Amino acid sequence: MDEDAIEQLIEEKTYSVPIGIVTLGVIVLVVLNTMFFTLNEIVNLNPGVRGIANFAIPALVSLLCGLFLILFRRGGMRTWLGLTLLVAPFLIATVIQPVFDGDGHIVRTHFRFQKQMRDWRSASLGQTGVDLKTTTEFDYPRFLGPNANATIDQLELDQWKLVRPEYIWNQPIGDGWSGFSAVNGNAVTQEQRGSSECVTCYDIETGAVQWINSAPRRHEDLTGMGKPGPRATPTIDQGNVYALSATGVLDCLDGSDGTALWSADVPKLVGISQKYSTNSTQQTYSEETSTLAWGRATSPLIYQDLVIVPGGSLPTTDENYEANKSMAATLLAFDKRSGEIVWRGGDRMIAYGSPIIATVHGKEQIVLIAEDHAVGHDPQTGAELWAFEFSGSSNAAANCSQVTVISDSQLLFSKGYGAGGELVDVIIDDTTGEFSVKSVKKDSRILKTKMTSPVIHDGHLFSLSDGYLECVAIDGLKRKWKKRGRFGNGQILLVGDKLLVHSEDGVLYFVYANVDSYQEIDKVKTIQGVCWNTLCLYKDFLLVRSELEAACIRLPVKLTQRSAAAAPVGRH
Repeated sequence: MDEDAIEQLIEEKTYSVPIGIVTLGVIVLVVLNTMFFTLNEIVNLNPGVRGIANFAIPALVSLLCGLFLILFRRGGMRTWLGLTLLVAPFLIATVIQPVFDGDGHIVRTHFRFQKQMRDWRSASLGQTGVDLKTTTEFDYPRFLGPNANATIDQLELDQWKLVRPEYIWNQPIGDGWSGFSAVNGNAVTQEQRGSSECVTCYDIETGAVQWINSAPRRHEDLTGMGKPGPRATPTIDQGNVYALSATGVLDCLDGSDGTALWSADVPKLVGISQKYSTNSTQQTYSEETSTLAWGRATSPLIYQDLVIVPGGSLPTTDENYEANKSMAATLLAFDKRSGEIVWRGGDRMIAYGSPIIATVHGKEQIVLIAEDHAVGHDPQTGAELWAFEFSGSSNAAANCSQVTVISDSQLLFSKGYGAGGELVDVIIDDTTGEFSVKSVKKDSRILKTKMTSPVIHDGHLFSLSDGYLECVAIDGLKRKWKKRGRFGNGQILLVGDKLLVHSEDGVLYFVYANVDSYQEIDKVKTIQGVCWNTLCLYKDFLLVRSELEAACIRLPVKLTQRSAAAAPVGRH
């Protein structure tokens, strides 16, 4: 073979290999994005695989092509092209900060060194203060509402097609994933305003800020996947506000003006310290030395005179584990007036679900999904009554959903990351009074919840499962239907016999809670940003928020028959 033929062969090989790499990358991306529904059904493919692949594969293709051109270069433009392809992913990652949704898709970007400026409202407190002591039938005083199950019984959504939703106000809000809690016409949430973590009280009908409690705290995970800011929803009780910061500080605030009454550093109480860093915009932030990578997301539970929050422990690999393991506690109970510790319960690491009260075999229990077990605790003493393995890790494949109470003896656990739903029986020994838990049915292809939890209607579970809206019969955990759509890791609220589904990208769907098929009535665009924050409905005012905006939308509602004698809904 002469020199010209050899040179031509090298020339062809120089370009054929990069072309092959690019082609393979394109094929993989096309298959993942066009056939995901099928792959999700057949092999239970996690949506995160598609999301991460959408930016990881182009970066990998660029690196491989650049490396190949440099190794087999013959000078000239090919060398510069190879260097450009090799450096480009690192340069882009250094300069550009992506904002991800719950499955790793990039929803927007901004420069890493660019300060995010928003026109946050300042407090405009009147002379009379805020009245959170007066309660009403329509209050939504805690995470997931009055019954902590994302269900509103006293109202029904009515005449949507005849009376369109009315937008009352829309305004910027600080970073964070907290929802609103509402009492007596006032709504409280948590937000990050620069280097300060805030608990903020808004007038529901005007959006005016009534008061702000601000503290120099900031949580921010190193990957940027979870984003900065608080993620727990405040609890309102007897005029006071109980809020857990992303860094783990439990604050009790006077609901009339936001004044701090007492505070407790929960991580410190269970032997966990904070590590501090400075980000590209020169803001100091902290992360725990535990496995809780995404920050404290659990909302305080009020039980009688106690306020109860999850605690946690250091990982066994931590050098301080042995010295601090006696401080570990799954749950901590404080006197809600003084802030003094009343009891410590268990010694497990926690995850991101919030504790709730359930009546099991006639006995009240605190139920919670911790890092890798679902647990039941005695609310009077904190003693662990039972534990059931439900695998997870607090820095990956985490348990984020609530325990769903099915009956006096049955509970449901649900989780994304390919885990699915599991129905269990809680059994009590009549002789000893001891509890045990037995699995009834487990199915990894249904109820794959991530940042939401199922709601119950007419013997069925309605849930966002890997971004699809799904209906599952409780009896046998049989799926009735599954709806494709752009729901993502949004939120769901059952109002009467209809569902409000707020998608991850800020679209509100109005859907019948029909057990036989998906029946959509209408949909409207609400706000910008990533909408992981839970919904809040007070009278006919629906409060929605993301990490960028908050809005109040008046919905057409009516009282259910059992509430028909109550005062009129809304102020029209």
